Amino acid sequence: MKISLLRNDLKEAVGICEKITGKNLNLPILGNILLNCKNKTIKLSSTNLEIGVDVEIPSKTEKEGRATAPASILNNLISNMAKNENINLESQNNDILVSSGNNSILIKSQPADDFPTLPQIKEENIFYIPIEDFISGLKSVWYSCSLSNIKPEISSVYLMSDKGTQLTFAATDSFRLAERKFNYFFQNFGPILIPFKAIIEIIRIFDGRNGKAKIFFNKNQINIEMDNIKLISRLIDGIFPDYQQIIPKKFTTDVVVDKNSFVDSLKISSVFSNKLNEVDFAINPEDNTLTIKTSNNEVGDNTSNIPTKITGEGFKIAFNYKYIFDCLANINSQEIILRFSGENKPLLISGTQDNLFRYLVMPMSV
Repeated sequence: MKISLLRNDLKEAVGICEKITGKNLNLPILGNILLNCKNKTIKLSSTNLEIGVDVEIPSKTEKEGRATAPASILNNLISNMAKNENINLESQNNDILVSSGNNSILIKSQPADDFPTLPQIKEENIFYIPIEDFISGLKSVWYSCSLSNIKPEISSVYLMSDKGTQLTFAATDSFRLAERKFNYFFQNFGPILIPFKAIIEIIRIFDGRNGKAKIFFNKNQINIEMDNIKLISRLIDGIFPDYQQIIPKKFTTDVVVDKNSFVDSLKISSVFSNKLNEVDFAINPEDNTLTIKTSNNEVGDNTSNIPTKITGEGFKIAFNYKYIFDCLANINSQEIILRFSGENKPLLISGTQDNLFRYLVMPMSV
């Protein structure tokens, strides 16, 4: 292998691939990037055995071939080289010679034949979606995933568009549930479960990009392609909870509140919350106020009274303030509506002008 390419192209590709490398004492090759030079391109590949990525960039190829390079070393090296200059890569036995300007560096590596082959999915049931909406859907719900692997089906994001329904993203850890819908009416998109760890990498790699992504999947894997990037991830083999059954059908109290006022009050309240992050809500229909109280024996007490529009009965209820705060950035509305079903019942949060996102949170007494 002997090629020449632009430093900026290589830096971006190596940066993407390094995110997907794995640390495995039994398979140290997973810490490497595979460099595959063919025709006028070089394809960089990396994997941690659960997620894999290919990034293809143009190059001037003098000699085709394959080689590997330690991802962290190559990334640090390229990052410290001068911008807008050419970099030469040449394989020497199992090592990589990197040269540019006055620099000539030999990187110790491992045989390319030791690098695992990334799985290939048959291109069936292909869907195209703006990548910004796909990432927005993931970011709207992923914080509600369970961080435990005991139940992998809830340590994942659920995607589904069945029989021409809206495209749905959902996640739950059994204490709260986030759901975001988009007005895309695909036929039989899912249901699929994307693992939490894969969600993090998908967001890191594709967030901020624009244009349509090509997505296809089978029972075990999903493939996301955009521009010169191809990402493949395993899927969870399981059944997501039928969460529609736990969403209340009737509500005893609706509270409409200014989003910014609510956010500010929660921020102040968080300073005085206890170790359980407890915040007490008191709904007062007689004067249309929502009272938020927190108390900490070591710090002090806080009481905030927020003007609201209240329909229904008043009562008191406690929540984990962090669970409520997590969802608010995903509501695209100046006013939010808090829908209560009574004491010790879950709270449903949505925007008054945003009915495509809703969030269910359980009270602390449940």
